[in-house]
Amino acid sequence: MAVVNRNSTAISNETATPSVANSPPFAEGFIREVIGSVASAADDSATSIGRFVRVPSNACITAVLLSCADATTAGNIDVGVYQTTENGGAVVDADFFAAAFALTNGPYSNQDLTFLSGQYSIAEGDTPLWSALGLTADPQRDYDIAYTITTTFNGGPTRIRLAVDYTL
Repeated sequence: MAVVNRNSTAISNETATPSVANSPPFAEGFIREVIGSVASAADDSATSIGRFVRVPSNACITAVLLSCADATTAGNIDVGVYQTTENGGAVVDADFFAAAFALTNGPYSNQDLTFLSGQYSIAEGDTPLWSALGLTADPQRDYDIAYTITTTFNGGPTRIRLAVDYTL
């Protein structure tokens, strides 16, 4: 077995001759965070949608963190991407971040859902949201990050909080 040295895209750009300027998400920048919480009820039924936060299409998502109390006996959600209500509100990918995530295993405090479903891959974490969604060009619009109930809630949680971190 050979010993090898491997570089990230950011390091490869810096060490190239001539060097290549890094652009987002490889360039230095700020992590932005948007936080939203949705009040749920024990009788919220399957296919109900709760919209947490809005992010721009050129955002590189670095973290999707969920916090909530325990759902006592039932309550699963998908966490994904929707068009904003101004753009029709349609689902783009309902389980882009998490599929059938069981809220009965809580309580949760900043549970990382970022790559949980496998639809948003680690490799796509270096690309803007529009590219990770399979689009060929940036639509220059906002998207909502939302949950869709897949198993009707029974006994909580009363509030679900989502924090989404991203760079531009």
